[in-house]
Amino acid sequence: MKSGPSQTSIQEILTAVPPAFSDEAAIAIAAEEYGLSGYVQPLVSDRDQNFRLKARDGRCYTLKISNYAEQRAVVDFQNQGMLHVSERDASFPMPRVIPAANGQLHCSVEQDGKSHFVRVLSWLEGRVIHDTTLDPGLAWRLGQLLARLDRAFRGFDHPGSNAPSLWDMKRAAGLADLVVHIEEPALRQLIAKTLEKFISEVMPVLGTLRAQVIHNDLNPGNVLMDIVQMEKIAGVIDFGDMTRSPLIIDLAVAAAYQLSEGNDPLAGALPMIAGYHSTLPLLDKEMALLIDLIRTRLITSILIGSYRSILFPENREYLLISQRAVRNALINLNHLEGGEAFSRIRGACHE
Repeated sequence: MKSGPSQTSIQEILTAVPPAFSDEAAIAIAAEEYGLSGYVQPLVSDRDQNFRLKARDGRCYTLKISNYAEQRAVVDFQNQGMLHVSERDASFPMPRVIPAANGQLHCSVEQDGKSHFVRVLSWLEGRVIHDTTLDPGLAWRLGQLLARLDRAFRGFDHPGSNAPSLWDMKRAAGLADLVVHIEEPALRQLIAKTLEKFISEVMPVLGTLRAQVIHNDLNPGNVLMDIVQMEKIAGVIDFGDMTRSPLIIDLAVAAAYQLSEGNDPLAGALPMIAGYHSTLPLLDKEMALLIDLIRTRLITSILIGSYRSILFPENREYLLISQRAVRNALINLNHLEGGEAFSRIRGACHE
């Protein structure tokens, strides 16, 4: 990948080996830094290392150990962003940041000469939404919830809000060097074409759009459903990809995971888009870009997942878990014209 301070930081994050603390070490960190005694259960993660911590009093928490390449400003940005949302919308269903014993919102620990930031969050009970078939009503409510989160983020900014990240779609041009890692020729050509359109037609207008801090990763694995009330959304988790970017990107990311299978993939995303619009109205120029931003999110998932699966084959199953569905959605969306997509999105929002 091309050099330069920003691109170098991205490359370091992409290639950095995830933390590998033992269960015993995680238990010791929780006790020493947070005064929490109990036991841990490892959770699946990509860049970082996460544990479910059950304290002796029965309460549960998430213990997060960041990748050594993570910047202090980014960790503080995520903590402060979550605090901001909880202050602006006290009932929003999300984890809360738990201070360490010294009152700080994070601490740091050493392993093999590298420093890792550690945080503890309250645990949200629920089952991930990909265990549930997303009917139009649920998709609509999820769109509403995302808009509610974006409203709560309004007015928040932080020095760490614009750190380099390839998951920040406004930086998608930096993905170009990863295209060579796609083995399937037809898919590689489609990805290159999609990225070229983003660079030539979408990037030049991103600076004219509403921008703010966004969640940036409302995928099904980051949404919990209530265990008892099966159709109730219990919460939104994983604020690790937060960034400051055009507002419409938050919806594009979420909508990319709601595409239908088959020849009309946009149909599955329309209820979510309409739900979002009902709470936080979209501008026409944002709607016009939505389909290209959805396509860009799809190629981002494919490129980063494929590249990291080469670097970390032991984590290949997790990294490629949704690749087939994403690939098929990208191929099916290729036949949808931008004008038609805009008309359907606008129609769904104004029904």
